[in-house]
Amino acid sequence: MMWTLRNKHKIKAHFEPWGDEILARIENSLDEAFTADNEKLDIEKVDGEPYPILTVNDTGHSFGIIMFYVVKEMYGVYLLAFKEFVS
Repeated sequence: MMWTLRNKHKIKAHFEPWGDEILARIENSLDEAFTADNEKLDIEKVDGEPYPILTVNDTGHSFGIIMFYVVKEMYGVYLLAFKEFVS
């Protein structure tokens, strides 16, 4: 399975002046989650949320996680939207 992340330019702009580093951290975390064991992706539907939520370990933070909305899944490709960092 593969992933693609929406609005990378908005993520970078939101976290300026560290936008490039934060985006790289997010992408590295997603790469690790999708290459580890695709059968164990943590995706759940949460009441009140518009889309199912994917939770991955934050590779740039020893005890954090990153949450994404799963906007669409088609042909084994997940279209993701960044939601938040959680410590």
